[in-house]
Amino acid sequence: MLLMWPARPARSENFIIYFPNSHSVLPTKTFQNVQYLPVLKLLNLFGQVGGLQAKKKSLKVWFESTQIRFHEKNPTVRLNNAKLKLSNPPRTVDGEWMVPVDFVTQILPTLINQTVEYQMGENRVFIGNIKPNSFTLHMQPLPGGTRLTFQFSEQINLRTAARNGKWILYLGNRPVEPIKPDFQFQNAYISQVQFDDQDGHPKLVLTPAMAGLDFYPNLGKEKKILVADIMKPEVAAARPAPALPQPPPVPRPAPSQPPAPAATQPLMQVPNLSLPAVVLDAGHGGSDPGALGGGGLLEKNLTAQIVARVSKALQATGRYRIVLTRTGDQTVDFDQRATEANTAHPIAFISFHAGNFGPSTPRVMVYTYRPSSPVALASGTDPLPLFIPWAKVQLDYLDRSRQLAQGLQQDLEKATGVAAAAPMEVPLRVLRSIAAPAVAIEVGSLAPGSNPAPLTQQSFQDQIAAAVVQALENFQGGRS
Repeated sequence: MLLMWPARPARSENFIIYFPNSHSVLPTKTFQNVQYLPVLKLLNLFGQVGGLQAKKKSLKVWFESTQIRFHEKNPTVRLNNAKLKLSNPPRTVDGEWMVPVDFVTQILPTLINQTVEYQMGENRVFIGNIKPNSFTLHMQPLPGGTRLTFQFSEQINLRTAARNGKWILYLGNRPVEPIKPDFQFQNAYISQVQFDDQDGHPKLVLTPAMAGLDFYPNLGKEKKILVADIMKPEVAAARPAPALPQPPPVPRPAPSQPPAPAATQPLMQVPNLSLPAVVLDAGHGGSDPGALGGGGLLEKNLTAQIVARVSKALQATGRYRIVLTRTGDQTVDFDQRATEANTAHPIAFISFHAGNFGPSTPRVMVYTYRPSSPVALASGTDPLPLFIPWAKVQLDYLDRSRQLAQGLQQDLEKATGVAAAAPMEVPLRVLRSIAAPAVAIEVGSLAPGSNPAPLTQQSFQDQIAAAVVQALENFQGGRS
């Protein structure tokens, strides 16, 4: 028996369009894993649709001074005499013309002559020179509870609520672009933290791992660090009283509970965000162990140790703000590492590795990025693009990356006494999407038959840290 039926949307969601001083919400529909937007509603947000001519399989739209022509089952869209191609053809649904969501990057910037920032797969787009807020999340165990620390790049205005067994943290009206929308935890007190802005109001939704817990959110004075303690009631009651009056906690989550006031008592010092940022990337992590050395040493654990040493040495100078792409044994993909780095606008990105290169260890190699295939350069008459794909962003920083690599190679060789070859250019994925001078350092070789002891010695790791400090000092020309 052959059963056939027409294709139907898999789901409907909202798509948020952020402008410098407002936002709009558009409904979307998904067909065969492709998300579509209503094109007329989208265009009306940016200008005047002067007229349209709809036929059974085609649509003409006069938008400002441009005639746009769509045709069903044809991904090519005409703008006056120019042709632009979408990933999928337009569709009509109940008489409404819809376009795939890559319309906002492939065609919209040409129509509105504004920058458009959008990452494929997300449900939000930023129009104009918007710098969205972002945050990092760290978890710290407490006696009888756990602490979540959210560090935002910009100020937030916090409002809290508890509904349907979950805590909700409203972050104000400023647009937020999270590193990732969903954080899952294997923890006795918190199981999930989700970011949501489907209604245009950015918020965090926290799901406790058990019932009957108390929740204490505290926002620092500069409103960029949010600390949330999740604790058992008996432990919370025994906590020593703070120096200043402690606002009451948000009540335990219960259905239909009204919003509770947010606590504003700072629990920790806000770092000096005026200092230049240095991003340290501990290679691998979580489900990606990396190379395996003698005695069972994993590359992910070695790189975490080295990053901790380097971070401590850089912080001791008082000249840098340190940003880590990975804390603890977490699985972090390349896009998450790039987002963490690019949000910080760093002066340098340094990734640490120790792959399997045979028994020779320790060894020192410094790498910069090289495209895996030639990249066509725009001619002098071509206009600068309004949207730069992440796959090409490191190309604008290659000269500075090479300068940083050269300095690191010299200082690493001097500090460790290990002969270091000249920096090499390789197509490393971890460097490809970094919008800053970016290098990777190979500190040794982890192979099953090798002796990893030299790599784990504190003296060797301190030498690497000292070399990084000196190289960054030289790279900055003695300036902080």
